[in-house]
Amino acid sequence: MVKTTKFENQEYNLSIIAKHFQITDPIRNYVFEKLNKIEKIPDQIIDVSVTLDAQKLEFSCSILMNFIHFHIKAQSSTDSLYSAIDKTIDRLVTLTRKYKTKLQSHRFKDLATVDIHVNVVKPLMDNLKAINEDIEAENARQENEKYSLHQVVAKELMSLKTLTQDEAIIKMEISDDPFLIFRSEEDQKMKVIYRRPDDNYGIVQVQS
Repeated sequence: MVKTTKFENQEYNLSIIAKHFQITDPIRNYVFEKLNKIEKIPDQIIDVSVTLDAQKLEFSCSILMNFIHFHIKAQSSTDSLYSAIDKTIDRLVTLTRKYKTKLQSHRFKDLATVDIHVNVVKPLMDNLKAINEDIEAENARQENEKYSLHQVVAKELMSLKTLTQDEAIIKMEISDDPFLIFRSEEDQKMKVIYRRPDDNYGIVQVQS
């Protein structure tokens, strides 16, 4: 959908696109309400595009705000659509606050003073280009954090016991461990028994 609405006394086009699900009025109104949190930036907003997506148990929200000389984009994915919207709006708020001061500092100012001064000013377009590059770098950093490898936070020693398959199952039954490494008494091979989502067990044999 495309709608012309008010944003800090400005008019701009707002589009909300839903993928893989039917958008409802409560969701649409929630997006409208949350967008009011964004602080005004001293350049006119051209349009705002909101994309909502549902993939199995994951929901994502992506918002692109286009201004005259630059754009700001943020996105988030969680197990809740409303939470994804909240996180995306929070990132937009952070970015607009971060670059609001920079943008304001590059507005045209009255440089007349009592004395004569020579003012060397960096071209406005160069500054806006640098800000756009900073915004893209910030979005890339957030994506890298999202998809970066998890860290090893703990290590422990585990004795390798020789067990029958039935004994390994009994040990899993009386513990909360997700898996157990053992040497099979039947064939003397190293094996891993693990819990399956259906509450049964699976066994992986280590091939040497």
